[in-house]
Amino acid sequence: MIQITGLTLSYGPKVLARDITFHIAPGECLLLAGRNGCGKSTLLRYLSDAHAKFVLIPTNIPKVKGFTLEEFVRTGCFRESNWAGKLNAQTERRLQESLKVLGLQAQAGQDISTLSDGEFQKACIAVGLTRQADVLLLDEPTAFLDVENRLMVLETLRRVADDTGMAVLFSSHDLHDSLRVASRVLAFTPDGTFLESAPDNMAQTIQAAFPTY
Repeated sequence: MIQITGLTLSYGPKVLARDITFHIAPGECLLLAGRNGCGKSTLLRYLSDAHAKFVLIPTNIPKVKGFTLEEFVRTGCFRESNWAGKLNAQTERRLQESLKVLGLQAQAGQDISTLSDGEFQKACIAVGLTRQADVLLLDEPTAFLDVENRLMVLETLRRVADDTGMAVLFSSHDLHDSLRVASRVLAFTPDGTFLESAPDNMAQTIQAAFPTY
């Protein structure tokens, strides 16, 4: 269990929210919701910078031609590599396990430029799994995806939490689809209040964050 208590979140001189308090349990898949500019991205960056076991997965990087999927994941794990860029045996095993969990073994040797957007998002998730984070953080992982790929990514996040015991915290404006996979909701209200739902009041928390939803 990870507990965050009494955090004040600011963007430059502007205070976005005070007394941010919530917990994250292993295996949870948490939706972070709120209007544009409320502080979702700022909170995710803060958690990534302040806690070593929170890993922020990039969701807006280009699919550069010339890297296989497996090479891309290895490159993303540079912090776990030695001076020659080689992963140790334990991290290498985690990489292969991550590809298996995500159903990417068949695409391991495929150039990332040829992957669908949904498959590429799964490759980005594989970086976080290989790095063995306690909590995977994703900022709008379904943005600009079509319906099929959006559902694929959301279902993947739920499966990762269920199968690995890692927690997943992701922001999204796709509220309807995201609520289908979320264990609970964290949300910013328009007046800067931060809310943490229980499993049985997620809809009420969303309503508080989006009064006209």
